[in-house]
Amino acid sequence: MKSIHRFSIVIMILCLLFILGCDSDKKPSAQAEIKPQNIKICSTLGKNITELLVKDFVKQSKIKIIPTIEYVPGGTLEQRLAYIEKGNFDCWLGGTAEEYYTANSHKLLAPYTSKEAFKVPLELRNRRNLWTSLYLSHIAIISNKTKLRNLGLYAPTTWAELLDPNLKDQIVIPNFNLGGSSFGMLTSIWQLRGKEAALVYAGKLNQQQPLYVNSPIEAADAVYKGEKTLAIFDVGYALELEEKHSHLFATVPKDANRNLITGVALLNNAKNEESAQLFIDYLMSNASEALLHNNHYNYLWHVKEYPNNSGRTELVGKLNFPMDDLAWTSTYKSEIIRQWTEAK
Repeated sequence: MKSIHRFSIVIMILCLLFILGCDSDKKPSAQAEIKPQNIKICSTLGKNITELLVKDFVKQSKIKIIPTIEYVPGGTLEQRLAYIEKGNFDCWLGGTAEEYYTANSHKLLAPYTSKEAFKVPLELRNRRNLWTSLYLSHIAIISNKTKLRNLGLYAPTTWAELLDPNLKDQIVIPNFNLGGSSFGMLTSIWQLRGKEAALVYAGKLNQQQPLYVNSPIEAADAVYKGEKTLAIFDVGYALELEEKHSHLFATVPKDANRNLITGVALLNNAKNEESAQLFIDYLMSNASEALLHNNHYNYLWHVKEYPNNSGRTELVGKLNFPMDDLAWTSTYKSEIIRQWTEAK
């Protein structure tokens, strides 16, 4: 009996060693199966800020991420959406509310609810979580102080002041088709005042013979050089220009303004969906917000801070906003611009 008992113990020990040996064999093989995750990003943000964010995302990730970044070329919105659709991207960084609205009508977007989505006000994100805003800005006017002084004018804080006869041929506006601040000016005035009053104002502004340019950079350059007195601009960039150049001055029109949204969206044909979701979570995190502040993007306000961002409120004051109708501003954009530019 004792020999049988001893034999049983030996068998149990051998079985235990076998099991442990199998587990130890499995662990290295499981680790070997872990592969880097790819992510393909298309961006309509600036190159510097895009690469800053992506680099930090890779650094912060608990798994190895291999990013590919492509920048959406210029052209009409339809041309850019076609580029995004053919590019097999995982996510789109830097789009506006109108752009995402139109992209959704083309079935390009996929829903994703970020971990921080609950901190974003409903008016700043899609209710089906097809996109979310990341950063918030407003419409501003950048003025050349020397030119204003020579004309005997103060920097404008209302749209009516742009109709001063001394400003004829002195206003530069980025093309409305670019969206952003110039199209925001148009739609905010239209939505707050109604079509009839807006087109009356548009006719008077057209008589000022504003110069339309192909980019905000061209607009800023014309004011910087003194070729024009003022330009419609984004408040963040306008404040940065004011800091760098003493002869430039930024003001924010209070009678009709708009929340200019920069966002991110998961794309419907994403091959690396998990990586894209992690990227969106990162962009909504405190880490990405701190990164921007530490790299002097002081006027790119994160939507999580809206509307209680005291720094933003102190700079821009109390503004009059419309409740944006994206179905109107997106679907009828070309017709809205045509009626505005042809108004007399």
